[in-house]
Amino acid sequence: MDLSAISNSKWATGVVLGVGKMMPPSVGHRLARQVGSHIAANHDDPMVQTMRANQWMASRGTLSGQALDDAVRDAFSYSGRFLYDLYHVMEDPDSLMGMVEVDETFERVLAEDKERPHVYAGVHLGNFDLIGRALGHHGWKQQLLSIANPNEGYQWQNEMRERYGFDVTPVSIEALKRAARRLADGSSVTTGLDRPLLDAKQFPSFFGRPSSLPLLHIRLAMHARVPVVVFSALLGDDGKYRVQVSEPLEMETGGDTASAMIINGERVLREAEKLIECAPRQWAMTHAVWPDIVGTV
Repeated sequence: MDLSAISNSKWATGVVLGVGKMMPPSVGHRLARQVGSHIAANHDDPMVQTMRANQWMASRGTLSGQALDDAVRDAFSYSGRFLYDLYHVMEDPDSLMGMVEVDETFERVLAEDKERPHVYAGVHLGNFDLIGRALGHHGWKQQLLSIANPNEGYQWQNEMRERYGFDVTPVSIEALKRAARRLADGSSVTTGLDRPLLDAKQFPSFFGRPSSLPLLHIRLAMHARVPVVVFSALLGDDGKYRVQVSEPLEMETGGDTASAMIINGERVLREAEKLIECAPRQWAMTHAVWPDIVGTV
């Protein structure tokens, strides 16, 4: 069992979903740590090397040797726990909400979304999916722009997201037109900001180095003249997940569009950096944000 198999295979996702429902938290969390340690021990695996590069960059180059090994192990262990927690409670709204702290920030997200449209840019930090479903349970209805051409495992995850009220649309020209219409009509759109592109044309700086991260959320917000809000959901020591959000970031729209996109994109990424630095080992990103350094740290 590894995280790439879970992401790419429908049957593996189904197995994990079934196990997650039946297994008590004490066992599920211990298994997540064991699996995370097993995955991280294979230093030659491309996914492990990618996580290593991402964790090294999140430390701003301060981690090395055993300290970096520990960070990678913990990151995979957290990834497993986030999957377990999500699947364990996803069919039980009361249990789902029992894992989430409904605090002032949670209430603020719900209230601000009713006041005006936003582009919500999620960081894969903490339990991105679980907190989205908790917000959806409280009426937070979004168009969720997901990755283009999803494989069968990812498509099944999208179908589960739709059950919580999200309008899940893999990125396409039609999906983007739909998102633009939605924003113009006063409703919000959500997408991820830290899953890198294989064919990136622009390279915004992230943690001080050019990255392969997308600027789709910036393009949408600039066109609709709405703010971007960066959000994540960290796991606390008490086992509760809490929403973290940036202040709404108004987009600069003057001058050259390509330059404005980079400027706005890097402003948004600074907010993502702040959130990640609160708990870098909860940054569950197994794709190469900086492909040029994978395998070199």
